[in-house]
Amino acid sequence: MFKHSERLTDAIVLCGGLGERLRPITEQIPKVMITLGGRPLVEWQMRWLMKCGVERIVFACGYLYEKIEDFVKRSNLKAQFLFSVEKERIGTSGAIKQALSMIKGDTAYVLNGDVLCTLDLTELAAFHNLMGKVGTITVTQLRSPYGICESFNGVLERFVEKPLLPHWVNAGVYIFNRNIKSSLSEKGDLEQDVFPKLASFLSVYMTRGRWLTIDTMKDLRESEAQVEEYENWIEGSS
Repeated sequence: MFKHSERLTDAIVLCGGLGERLRPITEQIPKVMITLGGRPLVEWQMRWLMKCGVERIVFACGYLYEKIEDFVKRSNLKAQFLFSVEKERIGTSGAIKQALSMIKGDTAYVLNGDVLCTLDLTELAAFHNLMGKVGTITVTQLRSPYGICESFNGVLERFVEKPLLPHWVNAGVYIFNRNIKSSLSEKGDLEQDVFPKLASFLSVYMTRGRWLTIDTMKDLRESEAQVEEYENWIEGSS
């Protein structure tokens, strides 16, 4: 447990993607408006952020952003909601660079719009402050999508269904200081254009909490089966 001295109140949600692997659903709505457990993804994220003390959320959006804006403005959630709308496709790096101009503090949470996680963001913030880097990437342990066979001389010795592997993957949950802007490209993606060149300037926070990402129809079906547990965590005490 990390002691947290300064509460972060700003967050950026990346929700400008086309969601092409979730078509035909995303032909009419942006990915973050897909319903999971009776609520759109964006509402789950709003509740998650507010549970962890966030007061100001900037939605970095583009594709069908009006549907996000309309839903957020009609919601009864009490926070300040702002919209950073890209006029053309500028990627995650460009979207964050543009949205950072709308935060009030010097540091903000940044979330991929298709990610849900039982992660206490205040602990992530405390870790970030302790490490003193320009940014922090949250990682989660990779689970094999397939059963793993171990054999010897053609004979099965052990079978494990979808085990955790000894690798850690980007969970799509970050903290960035405002001064990371100079390292962000105007157009481009974090994973390809930014992270490789900032390798020694970023810290890494490892979480074993439940992590859901909705990128395909299979992800959506599997997440629907787990959303009740996530809802219990969200609605529980902070």
